[in-house]
Amino acid sequence: MNTYIALLRGINVGGNKIIKMQDLKTMLQSLGFHNVRTYIQSGNVLFESDEESESLLTGVMERQIKEVFGFEVSVIIRTRAEMEKVIANNPFQLSEPEDFKRWYVSFLPAEPSIEALDKLRIYEDGPDKMHFVGREMYILYDVSVSQSPLFKVPFDKILGMTVTARNWNTVNKLVTMSRME
Repeated sequence: MNTYIALLRGINVGGNKIIKMQDLKTMLQSLGFHNVRTYIQSGNVLFESDEESESLLTGVMERQIKEVFGFEVSVIIRTRAEMEKVIANNPFQLSEPEDFKRWYVSFLPAEPSIEALDKLRIYEDGPDKMHFVGREMYILYDVSVSQSPLFKVPFDKILGMTVTARNWNTVNKLVTMSRME
């Protein structure tokens, strides 16, 4: 059985796309997923499945969310091993817990194109630091997300795909939770 981490985009933010975590958990259990657990209200789900295809799991979850809750939600899935690599590949060597609040990982469904990366190069050397590794975009904000010029950059449009971000503490917590069977 494989352990997966599903990241739902844009739920329970600003009173929009409200999904109670218990209802989400029940829905996923009805799909035959095992050991379903959620972490905070922003759409982080850990589960186990015999299914090997992340894209198949993503499609099943997105369709079921639309059917059960009545709205579309993008889902990005990583295996536990992939999430452990996200931590191992981090380009920023920070140690102060306060710094972790400014450190985010954006998860992409696929690797970005060379053209998209070229368009984003202008943002690499500002006060905010941005770095791509595979299907992840690491950002270290100089002050905070909301005060960053990057906050207004339409990453989805430039990359041509849906992106969902989690702060460094959440990424680490999800990996820790994924190791608990």
